[in-house]
Amino acid sequence: MRLTLLLATASALRAPVSRRHALFGGSAALVALPRAAPALVKGSAPPPRTKGGAQKRTCRDIDECEALGEKRTAEQFGEEMPFSTTAEGVRWRDVAEGAGGDAVKRGDAVRFKYRVMRLGKRATDNLSGEASPVFSLGYGEDDDSEKDFLSARVGGGQLIPALDSAIVGMRPGGRRRLFVVPEKGWKKINSSCSAESNGASNAGDASAGLADIAGQAIVPLAQMVDNGACIEDALLPQPANFGAKRRLARRFDEGLLLEVEVLAK
Repeated sequence: MRLTLLLATASALRAPVSRRHALFGGSAALVALPRAAPALVKGSAPPPRTKGGAQKRTCRDIDECEALGEKRTAEQFGEEMPFSTTAEGVRWRDVAEGAGGDAVKRGDAVRFKYRVMRLGKRATDNLSGEASPVFSLGYGEDDDSEKDFLSARVGGGQLIPALDSAIVGMRPGGRRRLFVVPEKGWKKINSSCSAESNGASNAGDASAGLADIAGQAIVPLAQMVDNGACIEDALLPQPANFGAKRRLARRFDEGLLLEVEVLAK
């Protein structure tokens, strides 16, 4: 009986040590722990299909889905699509072709509405991408109505050179985008735009490389030009209100995007 009691006591004393060894000291116990599932080596799985599987999956991984998204964005904004150039060097592209009627030719009196816009970040070809408006007519966006339009004679010296060139060949109902460089748009090309001739002058006499009496570097100041003397305000289209005129005054010397829509007579 004494031997049985001694064996039971020894077993009880060894039990905590065995459990401790199993938890922290035993390599066999560590091997038995569950391991994390292996990660995907290449890319990630695309999102699951919509409920019921009604929508068919068009890409197999994230890389392919991103490439497909970029392609669709390019198609939406017309990026990297073919464009044409007039004999005068104006770049244009049709957004919508006219449904019918005679094509516009020089000497025709044309009715049209338009949007003048700044180029957006996506405008890799100067004809596409997101754009912010400068002024417009015929769309109800600039103190006008959708019934408003402009009328002018093509080739009669009434339109800015870019529009006078690119509107030729359009048909009623068609919409065309053209890239307007300043010299073919609203910037005058004569001596009236120089600081010496329009009364404006440099705000200082600083020159590069000099320093003032305190030893501070002097930065040469740009010539100040009177915008009113440089903006072409006799050719169409022109902004109709003060806010639109101010926007054009800030942008007349940069390339702009003009979208024109020819109306039926």
